[in-house]
Amino acid sequence: MVPFVNPIFLWALAAAAIPLMLHMFQRRRTVVTPFPTLRFLKAAQRRSSSRVRFENFLLWLLRTLLVVTIALAFAVPVLRSSTNDSSLLTRSNRDIAIILDASYSMNYELERAKVWDICKETAVRIVNGLLHGDRVCVFLASETPETVIEMTTEHATVAQAIRSRETMPKSSRLDEAIKLAVNALEQQKDPREKEIYVLTDGQALPWHGFRDAMGQEQDASAAGAAATKNNLTPEQRNKISLFILAAGAQYPDNACPFSVKVTPNLLLAGQTARVNVSVARSGPAKQLTVGLEVDGQNRGRRDLMTEADTASSVEFIVGGLEPGVHIAKVTTPQDALPEDDTFLFLLRVRQQLPALVVGPHESTRFLKAALAPGAADDSIRQVEPEELDGVDLRDFQAVFLCDAFPLSGQAVIKIEEYVKTGGVAIVFPGDRADASAYSGMSILPAQPQEIENVPIDFSTRQLRRVPPQQEQVVVFSMNLPAGTIPTLALKRVQSFGALTEGAAVLITAVAGANETPFMLGRAFGRGRIFQFAVGADREWSSLPITAFFLPIVHQLIRLGAGAAIQPPSVYLGSNILVNESIPNYREDDIITGPSGAILPIKDSGNRTFVIEELTEPGIYLRAKGGGEPEPVLAVNADRTESYLAPATVPQLHEWTGFRRLITAQDPDELLRQIEEYRNGRQLTELFFWLALILSLIEWWYANRILRQKTGAIEKMSVDLAGKVVIS
Repeated sequence: MVPFVNPIFLWALAAAAIPLMLHMFQRRRTVVTPFPTLRFLKAAQRRSSSRVRFENFLLWLLRTLLVVTIALAFAVPVLRSSTNDSSLLTRSNRDIAIILDASYSMNYELERAKVWDICKETAVRIVNGLLHGDRVCVFLASETPETVIEMTTEHATVAQAIRSRETMPKSSRLDEAIKLAVNALEQQKDPREKEIYVLTDGQALPWHGFRDAMGQEQDASAAGAAATKNNLTPEQRNKISLFILAAGAQYPDNACPFSVKVTPNLLLAGQTARVNVSVARSGPAKQLTVGLEVDGQNRGRRDLMTEADTASSVEFIVGGLEPGVHIAKVTTPQDALPEDDTFLFLLRVRQQLPALVVGPHESTRFLKAALAPGAADDSIRQVEPEELDGVDLRDFQAVFLCDAFPLSGQAVIKIEEYVKTGGVAIVFPGDRADASAYSGMSILPAQPQEIENVPIDFSTRQLRRVPPQQEQVVVFSMNLPAGTIPTLALKRVQSFGALTEGAAVLITAVAGANETPFMLGRAFGRGRIFQFAVGADREWSSLPITAFFLPIVHQLIRLGAGAAIQPPSVYLGSNILVNESIPNYREDDIITGPSGAILPIKDSGNRTFVIEELTEPGIYLRAKGGGEPEPVLAVNADRTESYLAPATVPQLHEWTGFRRLITAQDPDELLRQIEEYRNGRQLTELFFWLALILSLIEWWYANRILRQKTGAIEKMSVDLAGKVVIS
């Protein structure tokens, strides 16, 4: 479409009639020359009249085109591609959506400013360039898009809202933000031109949603199925224009601690911790110095040669940690993106593993002696089965049920919830109950069947660990003293029915060809439950007085504690299970974030507590019983966002599928392209050049006609015979 900036000058096209009028009313001047034979003049006039008229027509055409060209040049024609043909003379109003990539990679510092500040200022300039009737809406692209300003014509309000926004410590999904913008534009029913402006750093990661959706569309097409409903339709892509500013560095250079792994998972006082740090790299290979601090004290620095656009690892050894929770952080040298140069995590060191022993005194005395050899050790508590209802199991790392059945329904529910949320329970049979007393506990690895007496000839058994099967969750390795032979004498054993889901036989008792299950295990929720075929006293076997009784029970506690241990750090997000992140959480706990705001925690049903939203990176504290707040969470932003590989223009065209997609890396270039798209490319200079060329042709052609035009006298001559001839 070719509209005009100054259409009033189109009235000057009426001047194109002037050359026509001049040619029509121009009188031919006749020169009378006496000559005896006039018939030769008449013949010459007849032969040349048609050529004269043709030459005058071409001259008139040139002069008319010259006048038209000059008039059009002053009307300032523009060449513009538009989706709306409602106005042929001027630019029509439009609805636009501005999307700001709010991920933390937008804080990348260029020489002139941060990418975020550049994009915000560019967005304000786009808004200021709108006409009075143009409507605009603004969105922030994060993991979940956020509406900043709904469709409005209050441009000053929009500019102020844009300037007030800041980045979020998260990644972004530009595909979701663009879908939201398309829906907002389609709600405006009047026929206006519709445009979307995406201001980002050029990172490829936010566009992967389009890339993945494109693969889904191809798979659906190959399978003859319909595309997913969340994908944009071809009509939407063809109707709306997409502008992209990739304002980030063309070759970004960034390094960050990507993840931290602490071994062993369960740290006890006096143990040495190994901290393995993964360092991600965007850019060329480079040598970095990685540092580790614990409680503000430097615990080591390592030089690391990182490869280009890959992750490398380095390990620190930390010893001498006192019991308690220690705040640690890994640092890399400050670069253009300082937000990801520090990674926080917690080192939880325990003095001991508290355990609860439930059962009569005569059935638990050997177990208590094994768990707490010193009389002053208060980490082991023993209660009678009927007292279990009043005990908070979250205070203990393990619960031993020794001849504790039958239990009340409330006690069974407490144990099942305890195991589900990460605890470990160990069941030893006894003489107080028959097999039916266990039927109420559905989480057992297998339901007991009957108690069998072992003949004295087959009482000596050797314990054998069963190799784990494929996809088996619960595994067990016996840590026995050197030179110990795992052999014991059995008096009676409990038989079991079929294994439940997730259960496995971990240890068997072997006597020749006779092999019976000795210890079973099952994973339930985040916890573990183990079940023995013999009791914890000497009336069942010699297990309590063997050298490997203590290693087995301690290994069970550590195995359960290691499975249920909270990770050293978590990432920002929503609906995070509390029991997987915060140890020993209680409903009356108050968790505060780095800014002092209380962390919202809700019960999603069946006493399953979730963190509604983690929005702040940093250390979270728990106020417990009016005492000193203790660290319970170390929260970091997901470091996938730190991989800054840019997307290429062909990739953006392929992934998004928009027919009109305009990209730029410089704000001024983007604004120039926007101006050209909105107002079109001005053809004034072209028309003036065309007028100059037409005027030169007219001048040359008119002079040529004058030079070649001769009268009848000049065309006649007299031959030797005295006759007049026409040349």
